[in-house]
Amino acid sequence: MLDSAIMYILLFVSLYFEVFMLVSFIEYLLITDDSVSLTPLTTPTVAIIVPCFNEEKTVASTLKSLLALDYPADKLEILVIDDGSGDNTLAVARSFEKYPQINVFSKSNGGKHTAMNFALTHTNADFIGCLDADSSVEPGALRVAIEVFADPRVAAVTPGIHVRSPKTWLQHLQFVEYRLSLFNRFMLASLGSAFITPGPFSILRARVVRELGGWRHAHSTEDMEMAIRIQEAGHLIANAPGAIVHTSTPRTVSALFKQRVRWTYGFLQNMRDNKHLFGNALYGNLGLIVLPTALISIGAAMYFFLHMAWSIAVSIVHVYEQLALGNVLIWPRFDVYFINTSMLGFIIMVSILLLVTLLAAGSWIGTRSKFPPLATPLFVLCYGFLAPLWLGTAVYRAARNNGVQWR
Repeated sequence: MLDSAIMYILLFVSLYFEVFMLVSFIEYLLITDDSVSLTPLTTPTVAIIVPCFNEEKTVASTLKSLLALDYPADKLEILVIDDGSGDNTLAVARSFEKYPQINVFSKSNGGKHTAMNFALTHTNADFIGCLDADSSVEPGALRVAIEVFADPRVAAVTPGIHVRSPKTWLQHLQFVEYRLSLFNRFMLASLGSAFITPGPFSILRARVVRELGGWRHAHSTEDMEMAIRIQEAGHLIANAPGAIVHTSTPRTVSALFKQRVRWTYGFLQNMRDNKHLFGNALYGNLGLIVLPTALISIGAAMYFFLHMAWSIAVSIVHVYEQLALGNVLIWPRFDVYFINTSMLGFIIMVSILLLVTLLAAGSWIGTRSKFPPLATPLFVLCYGFLAPLWLGTAVYRAARNNGVQWR
């Protein structure tokens, strides 16, 4: 009885949040007034930081994409910070110093936040951004992002992040996941509750960054910690899905596992550091709905995974016992005319339908396509088996305060 109650409560919370986001999206489409315009900014100065650690294979394409930005060269600085790389990253970066916009610096290894703060002391630009050295931007991305700052309340703008040239089945799975992230990031910003300014091409007001004291280590998730402080200070984080950036994603399960453990561990530790946000009406949707639901979703994913694993184990034991007794097993047969009308089956079908709808909305936001990605069935079938593994590992490490490695 208790097990069933927990299951239905978690399913309700998950469905509630999905419906909440979808209804908020529909409301946004209905009430948004495109005729309202703000006075555009004169072309401000912008510094883009490229923090590098062992990125000799990717930093060149990253810098080429920045040089191709549709933005006045005299208003754009590109600061490459080599954070103690052990490969040829520094040499590759210095081969671009012939371009006047690019300045290359080298420092001892201290982590991404130290590279960002180092760059902050070497620029007087009005706006400052970051582009991870495994990503590239489309030419119009910077102009699209800067236009959003016409609203003086906005302190940061996040981009539309897409997976670059997926090849393996795992990258195609992440391609779908990033479409869902397009929807989530857009809606969280619309609801005033974004809690991350991702490394691939988020742009911030330099004045606000300095007022907040720069970036902190924040358990290797400095972009999340900065976003939380921006919100606490009363500023807004906006999203510009038209500021398109393409990022490389892990090709192997082990690489993906390590990346996601770091992300989840950072989230859990940052939430521990900022527990005063939870249930606090001063922070609106962020404190009352988004952060509590994000924590519950981690617990729900682990619960359903363990529940499924236990059910499978019980079934295997049952089959073994029947075989040991010499009984003939009668395997269930699939009937195309049978529809599972149980409450649990109905909720699962509704959840999948909602997920596909949100993916279609993410595609529309990011590409104006009305359809979810072709690899959506792969995502639906596989993601629920993979995610609980790194979620559980991150929870265990956070409980023991073990820390994580960047790579």
